[in-house]
Formats: sequence, structure tokens, C-alpha cells
Amino acid sequence: MFGMAGETEFDLRFRLFNIPVRVHPMFWLSSAFMVWDGESPVRTFLGVLCLFISVLVHELGHAVVIRRFGFSSEIVLYLFCGYATSSHFPFRKAIAVSVAGPAAGLLLGALVYMVGRFGLLESFAGFSEVFYFWQMMIFAGLIVNLLNLVPCLPLDGGQIMAALVRQFGPRGRDNSELILRISIAVSGAVALWAAWCSNHNKPFFPVWMFQMLPAKDGRLLFALQPDPSFEVFFMGYLCATSIMELNRYRSWR
Repeated sequence: MFGMAGETEFDLRFRLFNIPVRVHPMFWLSSAFMVWDGESPVRTFLGVLCLFISVLVHELGHAVVIRRFGFSSEIVLYLFCGYATSSHFPFRKAIAVSVAGPAAGLLLGALVYMVGRFGLLESFAGFSEVFYFWQMMIFAGLIVNLLNLVPCLPLDGGQIMAALVRQFGPRGRDNSELILRISIAVSGAVALWAAWCSNHNKPFFPVWMFQMLPAKDGRLLFALQPDPSFEVFFMGYLCATSIMELNRYRSWR
């Protein structure tokens, strides 16, 4: 998402289901920045661990499908996120690869939620760190992966949008320009919404989105809100990169 991660001597390397995994040092630093709790080093560690597990499972979803299509893939965890090295695929396979990551992450979040919601948490009622770990796993699994489906580049939602535009939209140069325009419009709109939420002290996800759920589930999930200030920075950055790419693309024409 933030470019390719160059190799360093401090990279953590291992294999998972025979898929090579490389963790760049910037993953640990950016994850700690996201979940930093100056009053509790334990919670900071648990937050980083949750992000590590969730991002790894997400990228594993991509990598497994890529290998299923006959190509090798390496998982790299980098700045704020990660990526699975891939190849260019035709429409249906490209959609499958893009969907596989969020699907794996959402499934993990749903499983963690059900395990805690239906009994396990009661066994650890006196351990606040266990409850925090459970919440963070749900946040990383459900909320982060849902945000990853926003149709702007280079998120998975943006990759799905781009594949759909290439398949059903205009041909030639207008095709690529339309993809970038959609990415700019969506990321800019989300950044503006996040700025409004931040300025008015409002939650990023409005309460009506959870009213269709049972009351207890709605309250639990409503509490897991992304930080609007971070979303202003993040979506603003994605909007700016798409604008620069559009300007660069026009200069080539």
C-alpha cells in the first residue's frame, strides 16, 4: 500500500503454510504508533500483536488464492499494513484475489467475536487485558477489513473497483482516468467525513448502522470506532496520491 518494502538485516523471516513471510521493521514501528498507550506498555504490545495476526491472516488470504491460481507469492508486512506479491490476472481471478484478503480478515474477526461473545470472556472476566485483546482482535479483523473495502486505490476495495471499471467501463486511456477519478472522489469524501466527525466529536460510524443488530452486539461493535483524526490523515494521503497519479497520467497523454 505504501510502496514496496526493501530488504533489511532486521527483517523477521519465516514460512507459513510454505508461503514465505517477511516482516519489515517499519511494520512494528507503525503498528506501535497506531495502538500506542503511554500508560500501559502491555496494551501497546497486545495491540501490535493483534495487528500482526490480523494483517498476516489478511495477506495469507491473498497469497493462498494466488498460489491456487498457479503463481508463487511472498507475504510482506510493511508500513501500517502489508501486501502479497502477485501477478496480473484476468477479471474473475483478479476479483477473487482482491476479495480473498478482506474475506479472511473478516472471518477471523467474526470467529474471535463469536468465541468471546458466547462464553469465553466470562472465564476471564477479571482480566482487563484479555478483554482488550479480544476487542482489538475484533477491531483489526472486522473494522479494519471493512475499511479496506472502501473503493479507492490502493485498498482492496479500490482494486475491485479498478477491475470492474476495466471490465465494464470505457476502453483505452479513459478507463485508467476514470479509475483514478473514482479513487479521488471516494477517498476525499471519506476524509471530509472523518474531518467533520473529528471537529464535532462524533463517531466515525453513526449509531444507526448498528441498530439492526441485537442490542448487546450493537453496543459492543459501536464502541470499536476508528479514530477520525487518523482516517483524515490516511484517506487524505490516499486522495493526494491518486491526484498526483492522475496528474502524472495526464502529462503522459
